[in-house]
Amino acid sequence: MNRTVLVLVDDPFWRTKIDQALRSAEASGRFISDPKEMAPAIETGAVQLVFVDLCIKKEPFEAIAALKKGAKTKHVPVIAYYEQMRKDVKEKGEAAGCDRILFRPTFSQKLADLVLEFALPGGVRTESDERELPEE
Repeated sequence: MNRTVLVLVDDPFWRTKIDQALRSAEASGRFISDPKEMAPAIETGAVQLVFVDLCIKKEPFEAIAALKKGAKTKHVPVIAYYEQMRKDVKEKGEAAGCDRILFRPTFSQKLADLVLEFALPGGVRTESDERELPEE
């Protein structure tokens, strides 16, 4: 079973948090910081799910839209998160085709469950609790 999640993030805090959640769900992460790397990574067929930080330095919206239009990639769910005060970013993410967009705190809270829901349907967490990291 494919257990790879592509993660577009440039913040070390979020990278660590997401990596821990992936491990708890026995999934692996492929971490990238440049949106231009998204399409080549997904076209290999090895990616089951994509997480995107909509507030990264290099805007991801064009790359997300291209994924959602691609014949080989449009089926891959894109779950994005953003800073609550950046409503403009949420609107751009919706226009680009993100399947789900969450506030950062909500994303953080539901992270392991999202991995299980989208990448490993029927999967079970191996750790009872995720290690808590301080908020940003």
